[in-house]
Amino acid sequence: MLTKNNREEKTLGQILLEKNLINKAQLALALQLQKKEPGKYLGQILQEMGVPQDEINKALDYARKRKPLGEILIDSGVINQEQLSIALEKQKKLKREGIYKPLGILLVEMGFTNYHEYLKALSKHFNMPIINLKGFTISPLLQMVIGEKYAQKHRIIVLEDKNDKIKLALAEPNLFLMEEIRRSVFPRRMVEFYLASPSDIESCFKVQYDPFALNLYR
Repeated sequence: MLTKNNREEKTLGQILLEKNLINKAQLALALQLQKKEPGKYLGQILQEMGVPQDEINKALDYARKRKPLGEILIDSGVINQEQLSIALEKQKKLKREGIYKPLGILLVEMGFTNYHEYLKALSKHFNMPIINLKGFTISPLLQMVIGEKYAQKHRIIVLEDKNDKIKLALAEPNLFLMEEIRRSVFPRRMVEFYLASPSDIESCFKVQYDPFALNLYR
């Protein structure tokens, strides 16, 4: 049985190999592609190659390889260590006052980064591709698959429902919500998550549920 330290010493590629989710040729190709795109993480490349998102995320969490958002922004050259420390200190102060604010939002509000860079970092952290929903129309039938009230509460848009796979767009992902969806809402389905900007998600909901947003009365 692997201990916590044994797991943490293993790379994402090694874990996926041991679980027979990829073969050596696929790993070699992914590593080769990563050299050409150094800004991309291995998990992102493997997902683009067709390895299930859920399995990659399980391996990341199993080996404690999921990189914190702040470190991702530093790796990308978006912020420096001093800016991260200042933001973390402010986050702690707010928490003591009973206010929780995501680190990325704080960094944006403090002017250390912009929302576009934050979204890209969030995409890497959760291993979720970014999707542009401008002009996208919500399907009421697809929303019923997850439940209209549940979808509105968590700002979820169902993008596709085919065979054993369902694709969902989230604006504010968190591991607890994603795990709840996988285990409780769709326990027998493969769930693929996509990251959308809150403004895109809100626009889609407004068009769907606010008749005036469609300019029908002009």
